[in-house]
Amino acid sequence: MSSKRDLTLAGILPHLARDDGGWHVVYQGVTLRSAFQPVVSITHKRVVGYEALLRATQANGQRIAPDHLFARARATGPALTLERLARCVHFANFAEQDVETGWLFVNALPQLLRVGPNSRAFTDELCDYFGIPHHRIVVEIIEQPSADESNFDRMVEVLRERDLLIAIDDFGTGFSNFDRIWRMRPDIVKLDRSLVARIAAPSTDHQFATQLVTMLHRAGTMVLGEGVESEDELMTLMEADVDFVQGFWLGKPHASIAEASGKAPARIASMWQRFRANSATSPGVPVEFASVEEAVLGGAHAYKATDDLALAAQRTFRSPWARRVFIVDRHGDQHRPSIASESQGQLARLAPLFPDTASNWSRRAYFKRALAAPGRIAVMGPHYSLTEGKDCYTAAVTVDRGGELEVFCVDFVASVSGPSAGID
Repeated sequence: MSSKRDLTLAGILPHLARDDGGWHVVYQGVTLRSAFQPVVSITHKRVVGYEALLRATQANGQRIAPDHLFARARATGPALTLERLARCVHFANFAEQDVETGWLFVNALPQLLRVGPNSRAFTDELCDYFGIPHHRIVVEIIEQPSADESNFDRMVEVLRERDLLIAIDDFGTGFSNFDRIWRMRPDIVKLDRSLVARIAAPSTDHQFATQLVTMLHRAGTMVLGEGVESEDELMTLMEADVDFVQGFWLGKPHASIAEASGKAPARIASMWQRFRANSATSPGVPVEFASVEEAVLGGAHAYKATDDLALAAQRTFRSPWARRVFIVDRHGDQHRPSIASESQGQLARLAPLFPDTASNWSRRAYFKRALAAPGRIAVMGPHYSLTEGKDCYTAAVTVDRGGELEVFCVDFVASVSGPSAGID
């Protein structure tokens, strides 16, 4: 296969062959087949897609990794041929198994997206010939540099206009950065296996995973954790609010979609049972927002009546979750030092940030929300506290003192240790 005719669907179809292992094609002595791995939606508790993985075997029966196969091919020659052959094989095997719902995830090399209109026409031909709607195809773009990023962006936009979903694959590897995410606005970002393993390690602060997922969600994308091989990794991703997961723990790749997905229902039930059990037996008592709200309102009323911030803080600290109290004016300026609970001490490494008078908090969401709805409690978090040196939440409510609005603010934590957490 070397001519442009060979690279069209009409030129490829005659090379497809069928045996007990499914549809395949032989190219330069290498047999190309499909294997599928289920993609599970944690929230929906079911399989919602299948990633098509290339399985390449040499004439002597020895496996060859797809990345090695593509690495030895030139980008606009054999690599394009391989990519189209692989896609055709995947579409043929997926269509034959008559999967009524769910996405088909297929990989694409960024440098191959620059070939122009023919690439788009080939995708359309595949969808039309095999009867798979565009909206069921997720094009996974591998996280590696493109020779022409502007052309790359245009190609991605054209794919999106055709109702194809776009995913960034291997996020968390060497080339990963947020610049491409901001530009592309992909539908899905796939966290690389190496990143999943790092954020799930016992020595890692798992809050990092939560913040990473939150940032990606705010960029307008769904998040998929790939390469999940243990329950501990899965629990970390669930707690971080990852949307989708895939990996050996949920289902190993197989030519048969039914076989690949066979263990998924039981594993999904198992993961939710453990997640609920973990939540019920957490060593810390999770925050009771009603208690926090009562403490914030009580402190705010005490401050309004007495102008005594220390007395108001004492009232607020009846809630075991409250950690710090401070007042800002309607411009967000803090004129009095904050008051910390007895359990909190000033961290030496944050000493340059104290005293915290003359600070301005007008950029914080809790301040803006409190001013926008006087008398109602606004909550923000979790966010990094510049006074505690760790994640916290902040609740705020306006206080009208003789026509002058101030904002009463309370930093609090998500949980406290101990079986009763000091709750009366």
